[in-house]
Amino acid sequence: MKNILIGVGMLVLAFYMLWEQGKKQQEFIEQDRLEDAGFAEKTNDSNITPSSFEPASSLVPNADDLNRTELTALSPTTDSFKNEKLFEGLSNNFSSLVFTNYAGGVREVNLKQFSRLSRDYKMLHPGEPLLSLSFEDESGRKLIGDLSFPREYKRVLSDGNSIVYQWEIADKFRIERRYTREDNSTYVFTHKTVLTNLSSNPLPLGRVKLNLGSAFRMPRLYNPFDNAATYLNVGYYNSGLPLAEGCSCAECSGRIDGEKEEFFQLNEMGATGEMETKKLSQAKWACVNNQFFVNIVRPLDDFANFWIDGRSIKMPESEQEDIEGVSGTISFPLAYLGPKSSKEFTFRIYAGPKDYAGLAELGHEQKKVMQFGVFWWISEPLSWVLNKLHGFLGSYGLAIIFLTILVKLILWPLTAQATRSQKKMQSLQGPMSKLREKHKGNSQKLNQEMMKFYKEHKVNPFAGCWPILIQIPIFLGMFWMLRSAAELYGQSFLWASDLSEQDHVAQVQGFSLNVLPILMVITQWFQMKLNPMQMGPELSEAQRINAKMMRFMPFMFLVFLYFFSSALVLYWTVQNLMTILQTLITKKAPDPKDRFKEEIESDQGTEEKNKTLNEISEKERTYRNLLGLKSRGPIDSKVLENNYQERAKNYSDARLEEMNSSKRRVALNKKQRLEQAHQFLLDILKK
Repeated sequence: MKNILIGVGMLVLAFYMLWEQGKKQQEFIEQDRLEDAGFAEKTNDSNITPSSFEPASSLVPNADDLNRTELTALSPTTDSFKNEKLFEGLSNNFSSLVFTNYAGGVREVNLKQFSRLSRDYKMLHPGEPLLSLSFEDESGRKLIGDLSFPREYKRVLSDGNSIVYQWEIADKFRIERRYTREDNSTYVFTHKTVLTNLSSNPLPLGRVKLNLGSAFRMPRLYNPFDNAATYLNVGYYNSGLPLAEGCSCAECSGRIDGEKEEFFQLNEMGATGEMETKKLSQAKWACVNNQFFVNIVRPLDDFANFWIDGRSIKMPESEQEDIEGVSGTISFPLAYLGPKSSKEFTFRIYAGPKDYAGLAELGHEQKKVMQFGVFWWISEPLSWVLNKLHGFLGSYGLAIIFLTILVKLILWPLTAQATRSQKKMQSLQGPMSKLREKHKGNSQKLNQEMMKFYKEHKVNPFAGCWPILIQIPIFLGMFWMLRSAAELYGQSFLWASDLSEQDHVAQVQGFSLNVLPILMVITQWFQMKLNPMQMGPELSEAQRINAKMMRFMPFMFLVFLYFFSSALVLYWTVQNLMTILQTLITKKAPDPKDRFKEEIESDQGTEEKNKTLNEISEKERTYRNLLGLKSRGPIDSKVLENNYQERAKNYSDARLEEMNSSKRRVALNKKQRLEQAHQFLLDILKK
């Protein structure tokens, strides 16, 4: 009854979560209805564009002006800077950049459907644009004076591969911001900032602060087990030693201790919404990212005392629910700029999808932004193989299926051995139950006899656990790989329109109908039916409960996997099908029960025979020792008679009369035992 209640409870929990998902889906539907009515703006790829921006398409009145178009838009950053001019340029097949005269930064990165990216996407940077420049002192406070105000830059150059913005205070100071991009640079472009002191006096500039841009939560279907905030990160990679500051405590000094890469999630920003400043001895790169897209800023020069800051933000002026996001900054010391001198800093920026193959080609450990976690050693090769298979097959759905088959084939020998060992263990349940009964009160003796029993029959009781133990890291490695694989974003397969999302084939009474998780549960249930748990009388009560609990495992997987991406559920379903195939093939092999039946019966008969022989030989051995005979081999009748006569002299009537009453009594008992032994051995000789 208890197990039935547990099963019913799990199903109730599953349907409750489905109902909750249905409510969320209704909210999405209502949002879409409002958008269609004109209450909100939404791009074709479901990215949210602030109402203060013109759509990117409005920047391009015709194809000839694609790279050189200006417009005036209301800046969302500050009331003191109202005439923001945007310019779209440095376009290639992968993306185009939208520049702003505010701080000479990048307002948008428009990613195009090309290569492994299956859907357009806008990387928006409201507020402070990507790579906006400012100055601060060593305490982190903005410098006062001319450099503290928003600066309106002038575009002085814009050709096919270069764009230059410039801001200048006559005879004092000039900032030049140069952007270049090579034709074969995919999502990468180069930025150089040149600071020039035009005066005859040294110019104190403190620290140079550069904006890493923003990343916002992607609109996803409801998932109670996968918080969207965990994908919003500000991160870095440190290539130097820990900074030695006055305080040795890492928390109070803000330095890092040996952590090469760290990523701080939105929900780790604290109550203030700001990340504690992290001070790096030598930064390799810093980034801001969401689930599928990332900005990586990598300095080409070595900067010491590199600071990383981050904070939580909201999408401004959005008609929809608050859209969470993160933004980050980096800063490095400059101190003074000498008279009539210049200083330049160069950065390589990657603004694009979290594509492991593409990031790995860039080097400098930029692939770490995939955040594969402790199972990176599994996730990285799986991702590499997945992309190779996609190159051959042309479909990520087929690539996932073939990757699953490949992994299963690699593990096939181990799984087959475990299956055979499991069947062999089942065939030995009878003898093992007798052992348990025999040594019921002595657990130590029982364990010794069980190990001896396993060794005699060449059975490894733990062999059945290895496939499960190996599957756990593979499943987790696959999970971490698929959850942030931008290659799957927008990829369709069968009825799933997006492999990075639930397959969501229909909406039924407010519920999202996902077919793949249901197929996954059916295949797992059938797999368990092929390997039924043994429920014989030899099982203990605890084993019976565990066996019954295992019957509910498919329904537990339904609860957890129902909301995850169709790519992950597709992997699990194909793996179940492969396990079913392997089980059917293994079942065609000779049944170990038949093979071991005669062996077990023979062993049991031998055991009984030896038991009888051991009882007789033990008695005979005792009598042989009493008469001084060999414990093994045939009995020599002459030796028997001689030894008997010699020992019998010790108990003659003459000697017995010399003993007192107590000694005589003991001697008579020994004489009687000697006579019994003599007669017993004579009887054996007669046989």
